[in-house]
Amino acid sequence: MGGGLLCGVSPPDDDHTLRSRATTTVAGIVAAATTGALVAIGRRLGHAGIPFAAIGAAVFRGGANRASVGLVFCGVVLHVAAMFVWSAVAVWLARRERASLFVAVIVATANFFASWLLAWSRGAGLASELTLGDRLSYAVVLAASLVVGMRYAFLHRRETATTQL
Repeated sequence: MGGGLLCGVSPPDDDHTLRSRATTTVAGIVAAATTGALVAIGRRLGHAGIPFAAIGAAVFRGGANRASVGLVFCGVVLHVAAMFVWSAVAVWLARRERASLFVAVIVATANFFASWLLAWSRGAGLASELTLGDRLSYAVVLAASLVVGMRYAFLHRRETATTQL
């Protein structure tokens, strides 16, 4: 029965596919929100690339104050990659705990302390360039975007806006 009536229907998604879709959705929202927050913080500091140059300087031993194009580009790539990793951790925890706000606070706190540890050990990084208030506001944006991303990613198919019309 290769060409029956339902031949165009795709098989049900497995757990791995659903988890990777949720991670991609959450990571896209989180990366956009936190990138915007870092651009705003950087503009307040004098140049929008300063936070990203600080992230790039943590990997490549360069001065973050000069905000070179290479460090900024590297910082943006590393930032987006880190947001995908943190989002994967959050999705994994949220599927186990079922409490997205609690998971978001835990992941944002872990990110806060990981940033501090990186700045302490390498002498460069986001925590070495930003004030405590900026870092706390960044953590709030991270936690809030994780909650929004997980709410959006974990919607059931019957609860989507297109089926309610």
